Amino acid sequence: MATEPNPNAAAPNVARTDEHFFSRLLRGILPLLVWIAHFAFCYGLAAAQCTPAAARAGGPDRLTLGLATLAALAACAWLAWRARGVLRREDGGLLDWAAFLGALLATVAVAWNGVPVLLVAGCA
Repeated sequence: MATEPNPNAAAPNVARTDEHFFSRLLRGILPLLVWIAHFAFCYGLAAAQCTPAAARAGGPDRLTLGLATLAALAACAWLAWRARGVLRREDGGLLDWAAFLGALLATVAVAWNGVPVLLVAGCA
């Protein structure tokens, strides 16, 4: 009695490129997610601390904003360091380059978002 072939099984010689799609996609966009989280936290905290009901005397808490910026910069630098191997490989795919260039972009974006922490002295 012959068994029927499983239509869901991959052929033995076919590479499975979709096995880790979401983990590869997350690796490609994770630096941008760090930037988004930093942006939302910093500007949300500044807005919350500058509302008339919760206004602080010295403006937004610069220490908390500075620590959040340093943590986000460290995370983006670490992600760029992990993705730097794409520069030496010839077979780097789109997601490999997206992880590296996204980490560089996110590092610059976090630094740019952190500039108001140094410049803003109070709520206006």
